[in-house]
Amino acid sequence: MDAPVEGLPAHLDTVAVNAANEGIPVCAIARILAFPAENVYFSLKNALDMGAICEIPKADWPPTAKRADRVPTARAPTDSDLLFHARQVFKLTKLEAGFVVVLLRHDRVEKEKLHHVIEQQRAQRAHQPIELESTDPKMVDVIICKLRKKLKTLDPEFVIKTIWGGGYHIASDVKTKMLHTLNGASHAGEPDSE
Repeated sequence: MDAPVEGLPAHLDTVAVNAANEGIPVCAIARILAFPAENVYFSLKNALDMGAICEIPKADWPPTAKRADRVPTARAPTDSDLLFHARQVFKLTKLEAGFVVVLLRHDRVEKEKLHHVIEQQRAQRAHQPIELESTDPKMVDVIICKLRKKLKTLDPEFVIKTIWGGGYHIASDVKTKMLHTLNGASHAGEPDSE
């Protein structure tokens, strides 16, 4: 009598789920983890039932596939991608989304850099005169305050911290979560490549 098939250990189960979400086939995941494909399939079936993955990937790479064709293609989101998705997903104004992009791209952001975002967006408006009077630097604090409220309603972990002495930052684990949220939205409307 055959032994019942079991899933993967918890630490490898997460790796298998992440690989499956990237489109890596079941047998390729099994070779990487050095576990039988049946165990990987069992774990992925559980992940599918729990909603951690949308579908179980194909069994294996086609035998004639070149190594370069096997690597899932992914590109890093551009600033304009992040700006668009921050506006859509987080329901932000263009200015607030601009602040989010700068905060996500840099570890520490001085108030002057955020004030520059305000001035850039003002200058882009076609109906504005060429010589604009500079906005009050305290506008940065006002926008950050509004942004904090909006982000907190989305997820209490989306916190913008103040750096006393003139700046702001988002913790790296929070940035990762925010980028994951935005990245998920960017792939939601894409058609499958198969």
